[in-house]
Amino acid sequence: MTSTAIADIGAPDADLDPSSDRYAQRFAGPAGEYLLSRQTQALHRFLRDMPGASILDVGGGHGQSARPLLAAGHPVTVLSSSRAAWGQIADMDHPGLRRQVGPLLQMPFVDRSFDVVVALRMMAHVGDWKTLLAEMTRVARRAVIIDFPLPGGANLAKPLLLWAKKRAEGNTRDYDTVARADVHACLGQYGFGVAGEVGQFVLPMVVHRMLKTPRVSQGFEAVLGAVGLDRVWGTPVILRADRVQ
Repeated sequence: MTSTAIADIGAPDADLDPSSDRYAQRFAGPAGEYLLSRQTQALHRFLRDMPGASILDVGGGHGQSARPLLAAGHPVTVLSSSRAAWGQIADMDHPGLRRQVGPLLQMPFVDRSFDVVVALRMMAHVGDWKTLLAEMTRVARRAVIIDFPLPGGANLAKPLLLWAKKRAEGNTRDYDTVARADVHACLGQYGFGVAGEVGQFVLPMVVHRMLKTPRVSQGFEAVLGAVGLDRVWGTPVILRADRVQ
């Protein structure tokens, strides 16, 4: 499916554009595969101690979480704002996959319905990210996994980055940055403690797309990570938080 307009920050269908064919093309080719591999590695790392855990994937019509999680043996329910936002998983045939339509900020599930609740590509776009976390932590039995872009590092040049992304990709959407301390504090209010986090890229993702050479990208990121910049400025951050017993 192909969407014709990109939702603004805070739109109720913030998951529609990332589920589209247009968005999927941004991760086509070797550079795109490299970008997704970092995300997938983090997901597997954070779920290593929970084999077979049931997963709710919020706004996951992009399939970037559902595919590797299903392959790893997790039953996955994808919550989308509409049938149109099923996007890349609309025709996926897997016995462990369930699709559900409902509002992302008022999830149609009872408390602690799933072992883990995942939301990737969502916090930067839903607008009211604190309500998103409130709902995720309500529905999660054991843990939540989120990603969010930091306001520092490469995102200090956000206006320039958006311009470069439009030039390089032909389409893009605005996004909110979120301070790490604010996320930690919010999770704490909902009874969750940070169990681990990974800063994915020190260089802007658009730079890696323009390089088009994963080996070069890996080299740059390895050098920057060796001096600890990934722990300070690496973005988007992928974070796991566990329910405090």
